[in-house]
Amino acid sequence: MDVLIVPTDSMIKFFASALRHVGPAFVVGACIIGPGSVTLMSRTGALYGYSLLWLAILSGALMAGFIALFMRFGVYSEADTTVFGVVAAKLGRPFAVLCGLSLFLMCATFQFGNCLGVSASLGTLIPTIPRAMWPAVFTVAAIVFMFSLKRIYGIIEKLMMFLLLLMLLAFLVNLLWARPSIAGIVAGACIPTIPSGVDWVTVGGLVATTFAIVAAMFQPYLVKAKGWTEKDLNNATLDTVLASVTYTLIGCVIMITAAAVLHPHTTIDSAAAMASQLQGAFGAQAKVVFCIGLCAAAFSSFIIASLIGGVLLNDGLGFGGRLESIPTKIFASFVLLVGMATSMSIILLSSGSSGLGPAETQIEVKAIAVAQAVTMLAVPMATVATVVVLLDRQAVKGRSLRLWVKVFILFGSAVLLGIAFIMYLKVRPELAALLGLG
Repeated sequence: MDVLIVPTDSMIKFFASALRHVGPAFVVGACIIGPGSVTLMSRTGALYGYSLLWLAILSGALMAGFIALFMRFGVYSEADTTVFGVVAAKLGRPFAVLCGLSLFLMCATFQFGNCLGVSASLGTLIPTIPRAMWPAVFTVAAIVFMFSLKRIYGIIEKLMMFLLLLMLLAFLVNLLWARPSIAGIVAGACIPTIPSGVDWVTVGGLVATTFAIVAAMFQPYLVKAKGWTEKDLNNATLDTVLASVTYTLIGCVIMITAAAVLHPHTTIDSAAAMASQLQGAFGAQAKVVFCIGLCAAAFSSFIIASLIGGVLLNDGLGFGGRLESIPTKIFASFVLLVGMATSMSIILLSSGSSGLGPAETQIEVKAIAVAQAVTMLAVPMATVATVVVLLDRQAVKGRSLRLWVKVFILFGSAVLLGIAFIMYLKVRPELAALLGLG
């Protein structure tokens, strides 16, 4: 017999109270669920069905753990203690500068994928406008948004939380029409397998966009911007749990829906192909709904990815880690401009010198996958910095980690380094082919 659960006043008050006391991890989650994540989860489900669901869950769990650890660093450390302040003290300022620069470039690569997501979605909706125009429009809008606000954290917290919860609701509604295989979901989630002939760029990109260590490293800056300290540990923990469940669930639901609706008959090579998974809930308007959602995901990632790059480079150079500082906003603008220029080059290469007309977006979708995978090449230095910061007792006022937490940190670091090595071997020919060099 079906049981209807009716929200009570106490339940409503609990969730309302919870949402008032969360924020930083939802900002990180909005960066994770960008156009790259939506594209790769859809592509993975369409190509391999439910078989790589376990990898999405594992990546989400690792990301949740590292967000929690960096949250711990944020609430227990002094107000003026920063990630790269610790790195510089332990490994020297030159290493901190190089690491900040590499992560800055990683964020520019994420931004390149965000721009392509905007181009693919709006180019599908409005084919009469040049695709190359959209990255420029969104980039200018993001720069204006950043420089027009004196207190940027409060605005982005509310905006990102709204967008993340809206995406979760939309894909959960559509899942009701997809009618996925429960047995397939259980097998895909619980039995680790790698399909024969798997596209390693897609797999590496999936891990990179879900287990985004650069986004986890941004967490303590957000915690300090919100003003959380030791007394707010419970709120910070609740924030981490709710956000981690939300963004992992969104990714899994997208993959499951694509597996149920598109596998094995449809290959994801355009925004329209990805939108077809929403036809159950939205019918003929699926393309419009999906493309608007993809744009929303892209704009949220535009702002957060650029701020991550700006803050980490600013801190790496020794100028501190404040979100509202002018140097941070200038560096963030460079992230946006580099991503815009790179994406426009790819768009023009794929559709001719004019960039006009309803050109095929297959190369753009492939480029998004490559962009996500390339970010893993900057991971080794970030991994070293992560281990140094998280294992440093002095930075968190003498508090030590339990043995199993230290093992978790080392395991996660090994996963990151392993995927980075695979990507080094696999991405080079893909990148050469994408740029017409091979």
